Amino acid sequence: MPPENLKILQTKTVAVVMRVSLRFQSVVYLYLIGLIALAELLPAAYVLEGVLLFLFFMVFSGTIFYILLMLATRRSYPSEVSDDEPSPLDPLVYVLVPAHNEENVIGKTARSVLNQDYLNLKLFLINDNSTDGTRKIMEAIKRQNPKRVVVIDVPPDRGRKKPRALNYALELIEKEHEKPEFVFILDADYILPPDAIRKLVRIMEKAPNYVIGIQGNVRPRNWRKNFITKFITLERLAGFNVAIEGDMKLNENGKYGGTVALIRFKDLIRVGKFGEDAITEDTELWARALISGYRFWYYHGIVGWEEAVEDLRHYIKQRSRWAQGHLQVMIDYYWNVLRGCTTPVEAFVEHFYLLSYLVPVFWLLSLLLNGYLLLTGARSFGLIPPKISIAMSIVAFLVFWASIAYSNWIEGKRTGLQIEWSFIAAYPLYFSLFVFMAVIYTTRALLRLIAGKFHWEKTKRFT
Repeated sequence: MPPENLKILQTKTVAVVMRVSLRFQSVVYLYLIGLIALAELLPAAYVLEGVLLFLFFMVFSGTIFYILLMLATRRSYPSEVSDDEPSPLDPLVYVLVPAHNEENVIGKTARSVLNQDYLNLKLFLINDNSTDGTRKIMEAIKRQNPKRVVVIDVPPDRGRKKPRALNYALELIEKEHEKPEFVFILDADYILPPDAIRKLVRIMEKAPNYVIGIQGNVRPRNWRKNFITKFITLERLAGFNVAIEGDMKLNENGKYGGTVALIRFKDLIRVGKFGEDAITEDTELWARALISGYRFWYYHGIVGWEEAVEDLRHYIKQRSRWAQGHLQVMIDYYWNVLRGCTTPVEAFVEHFYLLSYLVPVFWLLSLLLNGYLLLTGARSFGLIPPKISIAMSIVAFLVFWASIAYSNWIEGKRTGLQIEWSFIAAYPLYFSLFVFMAVIYTTRALLRLIAGKFHWEKTKRFT
């Protein structure tokens, strides 16, 4: 790439980063100015009471959120899942697997795709500037399957970030390949069951036109490894078996998780492909699709088996990136997402979803502030007494604990696989660790947004 072009690219990238960072800083500064103004105009007790009221209603909203979605999971899906036999006349599907330095996992992932019982598919292995043996493994897979595999090398000026690599592949498909009906997005460490793509295609064939894609389920395949992987599995269980499935059955809003997802090709192009400057391109695409009138569906019966991180340092690092991207989407799309919702219930659920990374912070602050007022005997206006707020925080915890137990029970009923109940029963003993980790990675995410640090951080592989 010519040096002058590289310089232009770097300048554009810096400009985008600064624009997003300044937008976030503006929100933070306006909020602080508002607090300072209120503190000057009103007595400190009024300001404290306002903060306590806000925290109480955030904790209360979280309680309603999980109760509502747990109840919603008892409903049926809007479409039946067909188990029709595969046919060469099935819609054409391109499986896109972006990979940067994935030599330890890319071979297994590719084999799981090529072992699908769906007949009309082609695998696109996207080499995103790998410096290890990823490219050689891709070429070996292509040699063994010359008609079913395409290897794409992403140029240095377009790569080193998942959405950019995906967009480059989509541009090549538009120019040089037959247009598919669907693209299936898959991360490089996932293993699929043989019927995954066929069943998701069958659902999408019967889905209304406003359904842009369907998200499959996700589980860690190394969930038995240690405490961290079991803890992550509990997150996945509650997140998919309660939050996402409940939203799907209640609002037909199943989210997009960035992997194990089948998307209509023409609609993906219509909404502008993937956001190249987004830290979490999945949440960003979900928001833009919703604003444009589309919905993502979800189906629990197709599970992509991922490799979860296995230590606390990489857990915090990964979740910090997710939180940063989520907060970026919240700043950019919050009001537009709410306006794109079709019912007040959907607006409430999506409002809470956009704020979800801040909720543990709010819960802890409410508990600490009200605990301090109760222990010291300090007086506030008492619109909501500290005892009531503390009781609400305890109820919120019990509801969240119940959602974890419920999601584990559902998993056992459906698949026969579940976390041992002694680990669920002991959840109160390590819940505080979850909250403090959430505060750490959310705070790190906020600081990175303010500082304008938007570079993509690759997840370490433990295989």
